[in-house]
Amino acid sequence: MGRNKVQNSILTVLRSYGLTVLRFFLMRNRIVIFGFLVMLLLQGCSQKPFTFVQLSDPQMGFINDNRDVEPERELFTKTVEYINRTKPAFVVITGDFVNIRTDATQISAFKEITSLIDKNIPVYLVPGNHDIGLNPSGEEIDFYLNLYGYDRFYFTYGGVGFAGLNSCYIKAGTSQEQEQLEWLKTAFAKHKSNRNVIFLHHPFFANDINEEEAYFNLPVEKRKDYFALFKANNTTSVFAGHHHNNASGSYDGIDMITTSSIGKQLGNVKPGFREITVFPDFIVHRYVEIE
Repeated sequence: MGRNKVQNSILTVLRSYGLTVLRFFLMRNRIVIFGFLVMLLLQGCSQKPFTFVQLSDPQMGFINDNRDVEPERELFTKTVEYINRTKPAFVVITGDFVNIRTDATQISAFKEITSLIDKNIPVYLVPGNHDIGLNPSGEEIDFYLNLYGYDRFYFTYGGVGFAGLNSCYIKAGTSQEQEQLEWLKTAFAKHKSNRNVIFLHHPFFANDINEEEAYFNLPVEKRKDYFALFKANNTTSVFAGHHHNNASGSYDGIDMITTSSIGKQLGNVKPGFREITVFPDFIVHRYVEIE
């Protein structure tokens, strides 16, 4: 079999099975073999893979009912230590930085620990409902922007576009939602990225795009409109938080991945964050528990 056919075969397997293939080889101590396969794959790639980290809901103060921030400080600090050790391309924090949006101690602790991330690793933020409000008023929006500077972003890295949205506008249906939507369409048109990845606090849905609207997802009538826009602009993945638990689903070929909190849990997983690796033709990710 020619080299190109070997590489294409490996790519097909990895695209189909992703981390399952990795676990298969690691469980059988076939690390050398797997490394050889990955080497063959990468030799045929014009674009090198890269890794980034998504963390969500540190929500300083939540664990001890706002009496202190020490449990979150410890967990967040361990996350930062991992980030500084592994040096991802960038970090995205998908909201709920604090439990009480105006609490000076919680805000200070979040900013202090975030500032410990290596200055060579860019950090991007989108707000959660605990940062800007469930139905943000003008005062709440101004308060947030004065603290953090922005509530959305778009940048490119390695030929991929990354967009962060303020999902509180979408959830509440405020006038700012339409303005943000037009901004996103303009960003898509301007950059014309081969692929796009979206970040926001609220997931559009946990498992099924047709599931009923609840506190933990976005309105049913908006989901397919947004996903049609994403599909038209080569979006492959949407990453969110808010659940304090992990969840996953997909619609029309676009993955909807919900990442649990690095702080207090509302499900059965341990505190953790998501490590995502972008290959030229696909994305793999894993949830990393904080020891």
